[in-house]
Amino acid sequence: MTDSSTRKFTIADARAQFPGADRWVYANVASKGIISQASRDAIDGVADAQLNGDEIKEEYGGSLAKVRGNFAKLIGAKPHEVAVTKNVSEGLNAIGSAMDWKKGDNVVICTELEHPNNVYLWMNLAEKYGIEVRGVKSKDGMIDAGTIAGSVDARTRVVSVSTVTFTPGYRTDVASIAKAAHKVGALMLVDAVQSAGVLAIDVEKLGIDALATSTSKGLLGVMGLGMLYVSDRWVEKLRPAWVARFSVVTGKHESDLGDGVLRLQPDARRFEIGNYNWIGIAALDASLDLLLGIGSEAIEKHTLGLANRLAGGLQQLGYPVCRPPEDWARSHIVTIGTLGAGDAYTSDDERLNRFSAGLKAAEVKFTVRRGLVRFGLHLYNNEADVDKILEVARASVR
Repeated sequence: MTDSSTRKFTIADARAQFPGADRWVYANVASKGIISQASRDAIDGVADAQLNGDEIKEEYGGSLAKVRGNFAKLIGAKPHEVAVTKNVSEGLNAIGSAMDWKKGDNVVICTELEHPNNVYLWMNLAEKYGIEVRGVKSKDGMIDAGTIAGSVDARTRVVSVSTVTFTPGYRTDVASIAKAAHKVGALMLVDAVQSAGVLAIDVEKLGIDALATSTSKGLLGVMGLGMLYVSDRWVEKLRPAWVARFSVVTGKHESDLGDGVLRLQPDARRFEIGNYNWIGIAALDASLDLLLGIGSEAIEKHTLGLANRLAGGLQQLGYPVCRPPEDWARSHIVTIGTLGAGDAYTSDDERLNRFSAGLKAAEVKFTVRRGLVRFGLHLYNNEADVDKILEVARASVR
């Protein structure tokens, strides 16, 4: 295993490691990232061991510990505050279902802009416990800190927001919202799937109590693996709805029952259920080396620069680019159109549908969400990618 603290990479180095970046203009990290050759090689190592009967599960513990530590380093946490999950949805559900809910408690979310996976879980808990799902309105296409703060009261137990919305792709003022949540003793929960690995995150500075993400987007891993951060401030207050061997303290081997007394792990591991996705962990091990070797600040600067170049070029061509009212809220995601004017396949604006057809013909990977044409940029993108998209945009203007 390579110590990422001693191995450094550059953005230029990174692109060469992603064959998919040469196959396509891959501007689709908001939906799914691509993996590096190093991650593919790591996956092959695990798969070959299992194919040949050489796999010894106990030997994977070092990779697990390294991934836990490196993800903690990426978000400014401590290794024992990190748990391994299946995806962002499992992480969000793990926290929501671990709260000691009382009838009349409430959770505050911006239902208009959250992904459904950060909405349905609260609806389910509302039916189960009689809590209120307090959905607040967006403002200028953003999850507004002031609106959230004005909806928090003494019965608020959780405030849950996305660090970056999946569409239109604006950043959220998490720190201000966290202050409002903490004033009433509520837990600040974030869905970081659209920012982890692309934009710098410091859970302590932002006041985040729990953070859930998947590895298949900005973390440049595979589907079926997620990471969950749970602050020391909260972990002992949360009782998981499900437990298994790794979530409790027992004997030395996973098959040992020990003395039969249920003792939850004293840290985030209490949320780990069942065996681990070792192929996913191998892929993440390699990608975290790369992400930490470049550094979050450098990746953020690179991706924001490309996003601004793309957004500015599209605006000059007359496309309806979604831009937040303040520069700090811009992200690596660029969207065009009117939110809600269409679905996940087409826009109500025929001009955007022509543009989409041109992008597909030019082998540009992108998505349409809620009627918006959406691009998501990462460290493997470059100015040539942006220029190709603008070339297609120019040809699609009629």
